Amino acid sequence: MMFAEHLKSLGISGTRVFGDSITAGFNASRPELAWPALFAGAVDGFPIRNHAIPGTVLQGSMLVDGKPRPNNGVGRFAESLLDRPHEDAVLILYGYNDARYTAAPETMNVAGFVRDYGRILEALIAVGHGQRIAIGSPPYIPDAGFSVGSSGFTGQTRQDFERYVEAVNSLARQFSVFYAPVYERMMKHGDALLASPDITHPNDAGHRVIFEAFRDAAR
Repeated sequence: MMFAEHLKSLGISGTRVFGDSITAGFNASRPELAWPALFAGAVDGFPIRNHAIPGTVLQGSMLVDGKPRPNNGVGRFAESLLDRPHEDAVLILYGYNDARYTAAPETMNVAGFVRDYGRILEALIAVGHGQRIAIGSPPYIPDAGFSVGSSGFTGQTRQDFERYVEAVNSLARQFSVFYAPVYERMMKHGDALLASPDITHPNDAGHRVIFEAFRDAAR
């Protein structure tokens, strides 16, 4: 059963989304065209509790300055996703900025991402959210996007970026949660068709593909 159908059969109290600027809705032309709003509309999942913060990464690993990225996902998930008993759907779209960061490979890497993502999923499942979780692979980045970004967030290779895609897929299988093939769906549309002019964020069509990947998520 696809994730949207599954949630309808369960009944949910709302939709919580967790991630970075793409989940915050950056570069959608209107708020209702951002992927979280499209998803909530498809599953009658209002209200939306959007806990995305632009520029964040999931892991709490040390950056090149010896400090973790502020507002990282593992450091704030409890207050965002476990703040009180609820029956919200929980959709997580993280890994895009983790995958783009290249300045401290000894500490900021796939192993740290998997470690901290696992901590988040374990905690969510322990309090009973396991049936309502979907995690998405990092959104597709056009080739030109590897040269765009702030200090430390440029110079990645396609091969190393895709290691994060594989990591999210593996985590979904390990924890038996729904997997949304966001990267895979976006890649099928070509290198830049779903990108907005800034290259690193999706346009309206890109947000729709992300929504569809979560709608159709499977486990």
